[in-house]
Amino acid sequence: MSSLKPFYIQSLIFSFFTLIFLFLWNQYASLRFQTNLSWIVWLFFIISSTLIHLFLVKSSVKEPKKFIVNFMLVTGIKLFGYLTLILVYALIKREAALGFTIFFLVMYLLYSGFEVFTLLRHFKK
Repeated sequence: MSSLKPFYIQSLIFSFFTLIFLFLWNQYASLRFQTNLSWIVWLFFIISSTLIHLFLVKSSVKEPKKFIVNFMLVTGIKLFGYLTLILVYALIKREAALGFTIFFLVMYLLYSGFEVFTLLRHFKK
C-alpha cells in the first residue's frame, strides 16, 4: 500500500483542481451547458479512476506482461460503459442532455489523462 501513497496524494491534488473547475463551470457556463448532476459526475470520476488505477496496478504485480491487455480491456469497457451511461441519460432527460454530456466528456478527458499520467509515473520506477 505504501507504493500507492503517491497516487493518493496526486489524486487528491488533481481532484482539488477539478473541484475548482467544477465551481467555475457551475458559475460561468451558460445555463444550457450546466447540469444538476455535476457533483455526482465529479465524485463518480474520482471513485472510478481510483478503482481502475488500483485494479491495473494490482494486475500488473501478478503478471506484468498482462498489463497492456488489462489496460486496453479496462479502457474499452470504460469507454463503452460511459457512452452507454450518456446515451441512457440523454434518452431519459432530453432537455438536460447537452449540459450533462459536455460536462461528462470533459471530466472523462481530464481523468483519463490523469489516469495515464499516474500509470506512466508508477511504472517508471
